[in-house]
Amino acid sequence: MPERFAVGVDFGGTKILAGVVNLDTGRLVSASKAKTGAPSENGEVIKRITSAIDLALVEARLEAKQVQGIGVGAAGQVNRQKGVLVNAANIGVTDLPVCQPLSNQYKVDCVIGNDVEAATMGELKFGAGRKSDSFVCIFVGTGIGSGIVNDGKLYRGHTGTAGEIGHIVFEPYGRICGCGALGCLEAYASRTAVAKHIVAELSRGADSTVRDKINMNKGILRSKAIAEAVAEGDDLTIAAIKQAAEFMGLGLASVINFYNPQRIIMGGGLIEACDLYFEIASKRAKQHALRHPAKKVEIVKAELGDYAGVIGSALLVREN
Repeated sequence: MPERFAVGVDFGGTKILAGVVNLDTGRLVSASKAKTGAPSENGEVIKRITSAIDLALVEARLEAKQVQGIGVGAAGQVNRQKGVLVNAANIGVTDLPVCQPLSNQYKVDCVIGNDVEAATMGELKFGAGRKSDSFVCIFVGTGIGSGIVNDGKLYRGHTGTAGEIGHIVFEPYGRICGCGALGCLEAYASRTAVAKHIVAELSRGADSTVRDKINMNKGILRSKAIAEAVAEGDDLTIAAIKQAAEFMGLGLASVINFYNPQRIIMGGGLIEACDLYFEIASKRAKQHALRHPAKKVEIVKAELGDYAGVIGSALLVREN
């Protein structure tokens, strides 16, 4: 049987990852990366995506007509039927047509899904979810998203937006979230929340090894810089991580109590880079959740790494 390939695109708040994936084995044949960049005209956004796709196809030595289709996992709410990114707070776009321009350019089918939904699909088929039919995937990076698997299948909910754990209201009169609401978990436990914590303390005169690495105006700090600061024993960064992880632990406890999953899979840039965050969040989750489900749930790291979303996005092509 000839090999089947698809292009997967992970379209996030800070970067665009694209790759060619073997649909039967999950093998990443090629990969490319581009910066998401500042919000701009829709056409410019699509150009950035196509640039990443073109590089991935060249590296794989394939033409567009040789792939089954293009799958896009986008960090936001999507309309799967129309192929539109409806709202993406961390990207800065609304009502962005994605599938039609990509289908027109490459002459293949295109399907869109939420980025964490796509990553969850990847972990289900080829990662940490292979031996579990009831789990929740939670990815922590610029924002926080999750995907739900029930009886071995993705659960999307009535309007297709199930799994928005980052926008569970944690404190009704709390911090402003990127979505515009107050008190979302994402505003307390994401990498963005960690960066804003550090910016606030630096502005008050605190010292930190990340002072020269953080964007003080936008509150942006990469996961790698956070990990390095933690390894160096930077007190401010460690305090920010501990606080964010404590909040995430409470969020995980709510997931355990409400859904009672067999497994919770955690991934994303902050989880991969910072063991301290994962360890504290896992510990606090089991301390705060109901005793019996807390004993039974497994909390593990994702296995597919930074390209889980690329692999999962390609698999959305196969699913459709």
